[in-house]
Amino acid sequence: MSSPVRQLRDDLVARGLVEQLPAAFRAGLTRFGTPPAGELAALTGAAEDLAGRLASGGVGDADLPLLVRVLYVARRADLLAGHGLPTPAYDVLGGFRENLDRPLGARLPERPSAGGRRWRLLGRSVGFPIGIPACVLNGSEAWVRHNVANGWNVLTYKTVRGRAHPANEAPNWVLAARETASLAPGADADVVADPWDWVPPGTREVSSVNSFGVPSPEPAEWMADLARAVAAVGEEQLLLVSVMGEDPEGRGDVAALAGDFARTALMAREAGAQVVELNLSCPNTLDRSASGVKPPLCLDPDATVAVVEHVRRALDDGAGLVAKLSWLDEPQLAALVPRLAPLVDGIAGINTVQSRVRRSDGTPTFPGRELAGLSGIAVREPALDFTRRLVALREAGGVPFDVLAMGGVTDPASFEALFATGADAVQTAAGAFADPGLAASCTAALASTLPRSGGNP
Repeated sequence: MSSPVRQLRDDLVARGLVEQLPAAFRAGLTRFGTPPAGELAALTGAAEDLAGRLASGGVGDADLPLLVRVLYVARRADLLAGHGLPTPAYDVLGGFRENLDRPLGARLPERPSAGGRRWRLLGRSVGFPIGIPACVLNGSEAWVRHNVANGWNVLTYKTVRGRAHPANEAPNWVLAARETASLAPGADADVVADPWDWVPPGTREVSSVNSFGVPSPEPAEWMADLARAVAAVGEEQLLLVSVMGEDPEGRGDVAALAGDFARTALMAREAGAQVVELNLSCPNTLDRSASGVKPPLCLDPDATVAVVEHVRRALDDGAGLVAKLSWLDEPQLAALVPRLAPLVDGIAGINTVQSRVRRSDGTPTFPGRELAGLSGIAVREPALDFTRRLVALREAGGVPFDVLAMGGVTDPASFEALFATGADAVQTAAGAFADPGLAASCTAALASTLPRSGGNP
């Protein structure tokens, strides 16, 4: 039987695509900037050599890493997925809207299973407690269906808002190939990442940076899509819905902000959401004087509590409520959690770490936007630190709530380490982006031994 590489080669030849690959690969490399001349020449030369081997039939399994990169950058990742070969889950060369209906990556022929074991989360029962947080990888029904099929059980539908907001200009998501180790908790990050950077799918030491701007379709559009997404999840999955409010008049009015959060939460509930997650961790500050990317609302404890109280009163008793936080230092977290605990069913965190991100030539990686969110292995220690402190506050406070932990999960070992801090579920965005098969590998490695919840057998 021929190898998948050989089968893919025959498919490329049959489609008449081999001759086009070098030019399409170069177009992808230079879509958002031009690599240094030497690097560009080396990469395009390698693609031309690969095309020659594809044409002659001399391609083999050793060519797989280069073939994956060339096809992905040439925007033919669909062919990789069709042959069960690895590819990042998101098309970084496309825009936000373009990606909503086009999940990348192969869909597993059989959904991973924990052999009937279940875990309690937010008053519900789920399969192996791994998932994907609120991000573009859960931006539509199509993504939710794709993720469910591949073994992701705790999914948070991407943040929706009470009115349409466009995405930032592409590029929006870039691999941070130089970030292969974790920051210390609370450390500032100064990241160098070029739009043409590459990390092979499945690499454990992977980081990424993103700058989307919390986009949202019009409510009528996302409510209809959300209703379909809710219908797409099975009994082993839980679909949370992330919502964000704003002060419509921009006057720093906490009551207006809280009211908009509640209004959007009720729309999500109307569309079928069982659990609403409040996005308190993205730039939605009331500080109107702040320029550029603003700090997250959770840095303002009084405003945060006011929002959560207002939403809790607005929702019916059957709705679950989760507060999503960014990384907070010890005094900030200790001051906020006791006030939130009586109001919520769960607390989630961390979000990406806001970082200065620039290209190797010193210009912003995302034109006009110097700050962006860092994720992946680079935030592993901050996530572990945050989750340990959050669990300790839960235990000390005596008011139960579930912990949805995330940050730096790229392989089964990092999943297990974060869960062992006392989390009830673990989610990953950069890990799911870089390795769509991560849920399957974690389930296979840990399903029979993972404690039932929160590190307790």
